[in-house]
Amino acid sequence: MTLFKPNLEVVDLAIFRRGQRVFDEKFHSGLNIIRGENSSGKSTIMDFIFYGLGGDLLENQWREAALNCDSVMMGVKLNGKDVTLQRDVERKSSQPMKVFFGPSSEASKTSLEGWERYSFRRGKSESFSQVMFRLLDLPEVQYGEANTKITMNQLLRLLYSDQLSSVEKLFRGQPFDDAITRQTVGDLLLGAFSEDYYAAKLNLKAYEAEIKDVISRISTLTRMHGRDGHPLTNEWILQEHLRLERELENLNAEIEKIEAQVFSAQFEDRLSLNDQKETYSRVQQLQIEIGQITEELNFVELEAADSDEFIASLTKKLDALHESKLIVDELNALNFEFCPACFAPVGGTDIEGACSLCKQASDQQQVKERALRLINEYARQKQSSLDLQENRLQKASSLKAKLTQTTELWEQAGRHYTVSLRSPTTELRSKLRALNREAGYAQRNLEELAARKSVVAELHEAQQRRDELQKKIDSEKSVLAVSEKRDRNQISQSRRSIELEVLDFLRRDLERQSTFKNAKTVNFEFDGDRINVNGESFFSASSMVYLRNSFIASFATAAANHALFSHPRFMLMDTIEDKGLEPERSRNFQRILHEKSMNATSGNQLIIATSMIAPELDIPEVTVGDYYTHENRTLRLAKT
Repeated sequence: MTLFKPNLEVVDLAIFRRGQRVFDEKFHSGLNIIRGENSSGKSTIMDFIFYGLGGDLLENQWREAALNCDSVMMGVKLNGKDVTLQRDVERKSSQPMKVFFGPSSEASKTSLEGWERYSFRRGKSESFSQVMFRLLDLPEVQYGEANTKITMNQLLRLLYSDQLSSVEKLFRGQPFDDAITRQTVGDLLLGAFSEDYYAAKLNLKAYEAEIKDVISRISTLTRMHGRDGHPLTNEWILQEHLRLERELENLNAEIEKIEAQVFSAQFEDRLSLNDQKETYSRVQQLQIEIGQITEELNFVELEAADSDEFIASLTKKLDALHESKLIVDELNALNFEFCPACFAPVGGTDIEGACSLCKQASDQQQVKERALRLINEYARQKQSSLDLQENRLQKASSLKAKLTQTTELWEQAGRHYTVSLRSPTTELRSKLRALNREAGYAQRNLEELAARKSVVAELHEAQQRRDELQKKIDSEKSVLAVSEKRDRNQISQSRRSIELEVLDFLRRDLERQSTFKNAKTVNFEFDGDRINVNGESFFSASSMVYLRNSFIASFATAAANHALFSHPRFMLMDTIEDKGLEPERSRNFQRILHEKSMNATSGNQLIIATSMIAPELDIPEVTVGDYYTHENRTLRLAKT
């Protein structure tokens, strides 16, 4: 038989107490019926299958008989691969699981070797849900703002129709249930969230986070090293390097020439104060520039401070206007019957819309409109002020940098002036000293240029990475767009397949519910956790059971006939006769279920529990274990 993936099948189930097997039965493909009297322990076995596959049982959900057991071991086939699962029985939820990568016949021969332990939740190490999803070829879907991942427990909630959950709900009940989890699980089982889609989603998230960091680094490098207006490119670095080398070469040639003149004219060269005058003039000029920059900076900072106060004032006014609008809305509903000052009765008025207290006509709508106009105007002023404030802050930052640079030049000029005062020099020596200073500046610029070269290289590398990431982001977005379109089509087709299966179940039901016989549409909502037929969602309790069972069964059988579902073609059902469903109605449902399972395209497994088995299905090829009674219960606890 064809095997659509994912595909889950229980091969055997063993339950232990004090080292002894108190339940040990094999299962088969297709329909499996656990049958027996009421209260003979069938539901306990169903819960153990749910738990053994990774479902979570809360402290108050364990049955008394189950708590007398120590562990459950289950041989399963995950996409045809033999795996053995083992979990200890504990009242506390979120229990770990041991996994043996082989059949239970081999797993039972060893207690330690070959077994690997996995936690319930993801952490530093893998969880058993991750392992099972990988073996089932299911994507690890994340959802919600916290990027929570789907677990086996959440998947099984839509595969297990248990007795404790409400018959009006599609999912098995659990505390802290939320709509986004249900919708994600439903879409996943319908066949959405392909590996390509999810890989693209994860990659896109990583690329967008990285490109944000890269763009920030580019902005920082440009802001820190591009203040002089020159482009930070290799071409500019090369041109500037050649210019500075030529300048330095010319200065060195001039210095050699002056040095030769100094040597030949050492007795004729006269002392001069020109160097002191020039240096003093340089100090004065830089002082003026510092004063101008400081004055401009003070003006900008003063404007910024005034603007901060103005913005704060506008913010208060906006808050007050919003509050006053709310108060007007509330007071508009007030109708005074007594004067709040003297408590005398307040008479009525014939003026429409008049105040019940002062009798003056007032147009509340006009008051609201005035308030809205003011809110709009103040909001516009606030935004305009915020934009201007941002420009001021950028200008202040630029002026501070310019002030720091000019102050450093002024300090250098001051030191040169001090030296010139201590050591009067000749004209030639003064000129030589000036040339040496210029050569020093040129040499320092060359050194700074070398440092800038590494910055340009870093910037170029960052820009290349940004461009690469942008291409990857565009590519992943394209994959997502194609996948999302495909997912929408797939979800639509899968929902229609399920609807047709449910309609078939309903129309073939015994004539107990007229809506079922005349069913034309079935609509179900995963996030809303509900289902309706022909727009109706309220039926008798037994019909609600039949409808819910039909949906759970239809999901499994539709998936068994269509390869694009991500449903594991597996189902657990412990509600066949719940809420007073009569025997013949239950047996009719069993027959339909067996027929659909037998005629399905893919291998599937449907496990149900009943006390009213259809006679023709009470055969070894369909049933599991004995017919259980109060004397012959599912768990043989008395023997251990």
